This record gives sequence, C-alpha cells and structure tokens, in this order.
Amino acid sequence: MKKISTSILKSVNWLLTGLLALLGFSSCDQVSTDMYGTPHSKFTIKGKVTNESNSPIPQIQIRSPYGEDIPHADTLYTDSKGEFNYSFNGFFRSDNIPLLLTDIDGEQNGGSYAPDSVSVSFKDVDVTGGDGGWYLGEATKEITIVLKEKKEEIKK
Repeated sequence: MKKISTSILKSVNWLLTGLLALLGFSSCDQVSTDMYGTPHSKFTIKGKVTNESNSPIPQIQIRSPYGEDIPHADTLYTDSKGEFNYSFNGFFRSDNIPLLLTDIDGEQNGGSYAPDSVSVSFKDVDVTGGDGGWYLGEATKEITIVLKEKKEEIKK
C-alpha cells in the first residue's frame, strides 16, 4: 500500500473547502424576510347600547368571555353616550364573538335593564390595510344593541 503524501491531501482538502465555500455563498444570494406566526388581523366592534325608546344607556357592563375560539376575555363599559369600542388582535374570524351585557348599577342609568347577549360575526366583513405578509389588516363591525327593561316579579 502506497502512502499518500500529506501535501497532496492538504491540497485536495483546500480545493474541496474552497469549492464548498463558493457553492454555499452562491446559494445565499437571495435576501428574504423570515416570518414566524400565523396570519392575523385587528378586529374592532363599535357599538351603542340603547333602551327601547332609543335613548343611550351608560354604564352597561359588556363582557367577552374567554373560550376556545375567543382570543382573550375582556370587560368594558358603555360611556355616557351608550357607546363602546372593543378591539383585539387575532386570527381571521369566521365564528361569532359573544358579548354579554349586564346592567350593574340598577336605576342609576335611567332604568333597570335585563341582561342580554349578542353574537357578532366577522364572516362577511372586509379586511383592509394588510401589509402583504402575516398581517391581513383591520376589520370593523358596527352594532346597536337594544336592552329591555327588567320586569318586576310580583310576589304572592
């Protein structure tokens, strides 16, 4: 068996290293942006809560309960004009967002109103302002909710 000279082995190693380096650098000529995550949007529900005579009701508690398909739980209150604004970031929603309404202050807001719930769907709403990547844009839904006055129970 003949011994291969170390100078030949070193030359072959340098040649292969140089060739692999050239191949490696030439494969990196495209600059790309790494993106992690999933497509998401900003969702906004702009609402107004009124009574049956179309007067705004302030201080109505609005809760969005946490669930498997709900991004996070939140509690907000209507302002003096009966308006609220609920915004959250999440995946595109084809399901309904439940809102639970409760009159927490009794007669102080002009009446005593029965609890109610509504579901808000973003299924057919336009999403605008996306960046062409993972951020798909914003979607806004405007709603009006009419609460009924609580009926007094007659005790016998």
